[in-house]
Amino acid sequence: MAEDDKNKAAKGTKRGIEEQKQAAAARPKKQSPSDKHSPRWWAPLMVTLMIIGLIVVVLAYLFSGDLPVPGLGNGNLFIGFGIMLVGFLMTMGWR
Repeated sequence: MAEDDKNKAAKGTKRGIEEQKQAAAARPKKQSPSDKHSPRWWAPLMVTLMIIGLIVVVLAYLFSGDLPVPGLGNGNLFIGFGIMLVGFLMTMGWR
């Protein structure tokens, strides 16, 4: 045990500081949450989903549920709001 103490450099000495720097350089660096960025496609997809959802809702109102998918009636509104909701939820993950 005494040999282990001799081999280890004391904290605060030049050799100890150098060993700490080398050990820190060898460790993988962790990314902080602020360093992470969204993929390049994230923002365009987010905006596109919100716009498509808006278009579906407007078409459903203008054509009394007959468009964009005939036969769904007010289901078109649910589809449009669902698409918009996905786009708005994506805004929480955008950095």
